Amino acid sequence: MENRKFFPTVCNSETGNNVFMSAEGGHSMSIYYVDQPSRRFKIRVPVRLEVAREDGSYAFPHITGRLLDIMRLIPAGSVARPPEYSGIYKCDAPETCDALEQLLRSFVRKLYALGCMTQPQCTPATCATGSVVPFSGKVGAFSTLLFPVPYPLSPFITAVRFQPNFVRLFDHVSRNVRWLCTVLEPLREVDPFMGRLLDICHRVYLSGKRRLHDDIRAYVTRGDYLLDVVPQQNTPSDMTSQVRVDHCRACHYDICLCELRSVVGGAIGHRRDTVKAFDLLPGVSLRMVEMNTIACSLSHAAELVSRAHVDCVEGVLRQRLSMGTMDYRGLTAAFRKLHLQNTPLGGIIDALAMAHEHYVKRHCSLIDDMPPCVLQVVTEDFANFFDVFAVADALSENYGIAVKVATMRELCEWRRDGRLFLRPSSDALTRVMNSKRNFDPKAEAEPGRLFFAVPPLNGSIKNEVIVNEVSVVYYRCCYSADQMAVDRDCWDVRLLCELSEAVKVPSVPTQLAGCKRVQMLLSDPASAAQLSPEESATQEASPSGAVVTNLSDTLAAFRNANVQQVDPSLEVNDAVVHEAIARPANFVLKSQTEGGAELFVHEEMAEVLRAGLERGRGELAKYVLMRRINPPVQNAAFVRGAEDNSFSLRVDRAITEVGVYGCAVFSARRVLMEECSGYLARTKMESVKIGGLRSRRFVRYFTIRLKEVKLS
Repeated sequence: MENRKFFPTVCNSETGNNVFMSAEGGHSMSIYYVDQPSRRFKIRVPVRLEVAREDGSYAFPHITGRLLDIMRLIPAGSVARPPEYSGIYKCDAPETCDALEQLLRSFVRKLYALGCMTQPQCTPATCATGSVVPFSGKVGAFSTLLFPVPYPLSPFITAVRFQPNFVRLFDHVSRNVRWLCTVLEPLREVDPFMGRLLDICHRVYLSGKRRLHDDIRAYVTRGDYLLDVVPQQNTPSDMTSQVRVDHCRACHYDICLCELRSVVGGAIGHRRDTVKAFDLLPGVSLRMVEMNTIACSLSHAAELVSRAHVDCVEGVLRQRLSMGTMDYRGLTAAFRKLHLQNTPLGGIIDALAMAHEHYVKRHCSLIDDMPPCVLQVVTEDFANFFDVFAVADALSENYGIAVKVATMRELCEWRRDGRLFLRPSSDALTRVMNSKRNFDPKAEAEPGRLFFAVPPLNGSIKNEVIVNEVSVVYYRCCYSADQMAVDRDCWDVRLLCELSEAVKVPSVPTQLAGCKRVQMLLSDPASAAQLSPEESATQEASPSGAVVTNLSDTLAAFRNANVQQVDPSLEVNDAVVHEAIARPANFVLKSQTEGGAELFVHEEMAEVLRAGLERGRGELAKYVLMRRINPPVQNAAFVRGAEDNSFSLRVDRAITEVGVYGCAVFSARRVLMEECSGYLARTKMESVKIGGLRSRRFVRYFTIRLKEVKLS
């Protein structure tokens, strides 16, 4: 029992999961500042990194064991129900069936009440004259988990500790535009999407029109991780974890990980502690799936689903008989101490507001009657619209910052109409202008402030539009080829925004830094050594005035967090490629972009590799071949919504991926803000190979949002 206390509970939703969230208000939380030898950074999850929280640990095995007992009453996904089976539970007592069905009904109602909504299915936007369709898809509640799942504290704390350092690493890489363009140039011929991003880098940064180091640089990132368990030697490498059937009552894993301790020794800044920081136990490691620099959504839902799980778990405890001297109040009090609050949206809002504030200080005069706004760029079929408007609402409510949400198609139309344009900073600003403005793209190929014009709501103004300045462009799309193919002028709009003085979240160099090839190169000491000393060796001052951890130590930790990954198009990697073809269960093949656009596994991956070798292997440069992470498996109760507004419940084997948000704002060498902003845990069925919003089936049916990973 002493070991098991180190597992926190995690809340899950099929599009993002929440751990047990704070029962003391849900929204309010403490902010901790973590002092390291290198600097002082901010963390929004209320957990001390030096010592474990032990309050309530005595009740943890009882609570998690109780949840496991209930899941055993729910049909497993692989078990077919007999025709005479009428209920959704397989317990014999009708009273127990009624209680469980009521629990599910209350949980789904809570999801709706909190606004845990998504639009997973897109339908043609048709409506009667005089009415509008607010969303392009059918709106419904998130698919999620009925209960949170336990997750060990040690790996979570490790990811939290290093996220600010990794954000700084990617800032270094982003400023090395010449290095980025050089190492990514081989992708131009095989990946047109990456080629267009490289073109923008050349036209904007390598041409000297902008220097990223001098700009205000804002980052909203998320590092995604999986636990990696080395298979036992007597287990064939091509067998899945179906062979492991027993699940620990405390940690719920098929391979007990209760011995993972919550105390993480050492501190960031000492090389002996960073080189092996992600190796937790012999045979157990925390491995990075990817570092997201643009596909970092679901922060709002991560906060909400957790609150639904709080109600659900407390409802379970309320109906549980006393455990010795521990009654309901004792159990719920222990439960509240065992979970962490999680508010990743707050960190994102603060970062956008900080970028906006410093843009205003740098570019706007005191006589401007209309302050600039934040522009959120989305797609028409964006499943996570509710997250978008949560950002807009919070910026307006907390900071008084106006937010304009526009699709890429709308921006392209504005561009063609001359209503999206750049203006040199020295030009006088006119807030009202003629709507028939002439559009001359050649005249706007130089940097300037970004403006858009919209029709006024004042009927007395004829043929005129109101001009709005943009301080921050926050991209919620534009990370895949299909999103940039909705209009012929998408790339022209992206170039225009990149030329502008507006803060880009992310900039094109930062988006390139997030591609899989860069992650591969940063894991290679020889390639990482080629980073320009002028840019990468710069030591920025932290808000406390301390010196930042040096780049070599951060790179060492980054290499330790990653699995082996190679370029399959190079002959030097032939041995790894042929091993992947012979043993496909041990590898995955990924495309460059974020969001899970392309991922090949098993025999499909082997066939792609074989076909690439037969055709001259050059086309394989668009992929990165990675050793497959072998995560432990838990049972999870999946709640899924159907088109008829009904919800089903089934237990299936699942794996949990935890993402840690990191937000930062820099200006030249100044650190304006940096923090670990919270986390997102997604639990998916073991059989599902990809997730995220780009996989609609996964988001709706298979993804689970984990709001807080609570380790006691």
